[in-house]
Amino acid sequence: MIHCAVCFHDSGTMYKTVYCALLSCLENASGSVHVHALIDDSVKPNKHWLEELCTSRGHTITFYENVDVPRDVVELFPGGTVVGYTEASLFRMCLHEQLPEDVEKVVYFDCDIIFECDIAELYNMEMGNAWVLATHDPERVWSRNKKGYYLKALDIEEERYFNSGVMLMNLKALREASREENVFWRAYRRGAKEFAKLRFTVFDQDLLNHMLSRDREKLLLVDASFNYELCLFDRRFLRLDEMKGKILHFAALKPWQKFFPAQLAYWKYYLKSPWADEALPLIEERMFDRKDRIWPLLMWIWRRHGWFRWMSRLWKAR
Repeated sequence: MIHCAVCFHDSGTMYKTVYCALLSCLENASGSVHVHALIDDSVKPNKHWLEELCTSRGHTITFYENVDVPRDVVELFPGGTVVGYTEASLFRMCLHEQLPEDVEKVVYFDCDIIFECDIAELYNMEMGNAWVLATHDPERVWSRNKKGYYLKALDIEEERYFNSGVMLMNLKALREASREENVFWRAYRRGAKEFAKLRFTVFDQDLLNHMLSRDREKLLLVDASFNYELCLFDRRFLRLDEMKGKILHFAALKPWQKFFPAQLAYWKYYLKSPWADEALPLIEERMFDRKDRIWPLLMWIWRRHGWFRWMSRLWKAR
């Protein structure tokens, strides 16, 4: 049995995005999958879609509807809210508390994920005593100022800054480390005091990196194909031929907000969903939105990529 987990709040259509993520996971899985869905009240009216998806394909789904994020942890964020996110973004920090004891590890993934490979490839990786197995975040390009300010302030090793959108989590090890107190909540509480005077907000991914990036035993980094961010880095949003056999992550560019070539992987599964009739109108809406300048901009970058690289080399040579 392969165990995976998704945690989300539904803003109106997010359940459709999660449906596509799970559909892609189940279609490419070589074995039985047990989906653990940590949700809040907003998801309840639409959770039947996810149940039908899993059961119709012979897989299992369990919902966890009473996930408790300590109020004092939420209040550590500016204004007492998880700015730009919801409290559901913190649910992954208590997977080791919510899931049954016999589940010793789990593949956590964000809602904006599409699997173009077998999840077993990641799930079956050997972790040893490490807490997390993840991939380096290529979108983070640190300027000299940020290196000296952001990375130094958080004590993060640049080459080991990881994206937490896909993680193989060692629940057994995390339970052991959390005997007295949830290890993540402890880090939040300690971090809030340490970083309270910083001029930037420390989000959960930043804090995870603060906790783990320098620790070679607790954090293992694997090939980027297991969390392939379709972002501006190296024109990934255009390199359709490189998307095969990877776990795709729409971390910055969202298919339901912008139009760009790499999003076709998302719409492929949307067309297999109960809302297939909506796909073409939604794509057309994004392609021809006069207020959205992203598509002309992306084509402009594509055509001048060689020139940008030449200028970059020239600048570095100074």
